[in-house]
Amino acid sequence: MDLQVSPYADGIERFINQCNGIMTGEYHKLPIVQQRALYEALAAHFNGPVPDCVSVDETEYEADGVVRRFRIYRKEGGRSDAMVFYIRGGGFVLGSLETHHVLMADICAATGLDVVAPDFRLAPEAPFPAAIDDCQDVLRHVIANASALGLTLGKVLVCGDSSGGNMAVALCMRMRDAGEATIDAQLLFNPVLDFSRWRNGGGDAPLLTAGEMEFYTACYAPGDTVLHPHVSPLLRGDFRGLPPAYVMAAELDSLQVDSLTYADKLREVEVACELMVEKGLVHGAMRARNMSAAARAAFERACSKLVQFADA
Repeated sequence: MDLQVSPYADGIERFINQCNGIMTGEYHKLPIVQQRALYEALAAHFNGPVPDCVSVDETEYEADGVVRRFRIYRKEGGRSDAMVFYIRGGGFVLGSLETHHVLMADICAATGLDVVAPDFRLAPEAPFPAAIDDCQDVLRHVIANASALGLTLGKVLVCGDSSGGNMAVALCMRMRDAGEATIDAQLLFNPVLDFSRWRNGGGDAPLLTAGEMEFYTACYAPGDTVLHPHVSPLLRGDFRGLPPAYVMAAELDSLQVDSLTYADKLREVEVACELMVEKGLVHGAMRARNMSAAARAAFERACSKLVQFADA
């Protein structure tokens, strides 16, 4: 008798089933407010407690008529010579400071580095470029006010997952183009870097369907906006002079090709890039780090890379 081997790493099939049990069916067809509530519930389901060694401060300020918020995570006895600036995923439509709160704290605990998590406006109420404008302004604000915020102005490591990985790349490009060489490295978890291929749907994968990607694309970058190099950088992006990168792709993610292509394009312009394709993982598997040894190992590899970037 043939034995069918699961393509998933340990714990991942259970993770998928639990995710699908919360965000059921074609949830992207629900009213936006309901979608956001489901995503908050999803995050709460997988979140553990914030490590005791991590403290959190939240700050808000107003700039150009927009109230901007961010959180700073600090580890007791940690190091302050480098900062992780983490842009969360959520398709530009879902998510909040709460949905990635414990992940930020866990990164802080694992690396000992200060972590800054910016909040940003969401689509469709605020389409491109509102979210990346907010992230760039928060980064500049944090750098300009580092001392008052209790931060040591050292290396800046920009990090992001999924759509947050998209904004991390766009932020690196923007800061380079502005002549602000303030970003020392980029670390991306399964980034989406070509939204143009999702305008009319595409292929389904576990926890990332063509329908939701088409919906997110229309919300964030309607029409030809999707072709902008800060929305779909793989189409027309200029990657020369960007900081060194670590790109984590999930083997069973329809976005894996984005990571592979981005790594190739960085190397073509002599930007150092380490690509890691994590076997048996799916999109968003960092949420499974406490129920899958493979997801935990991927998380720990990424945290180790952040420390290496800080030490470089």
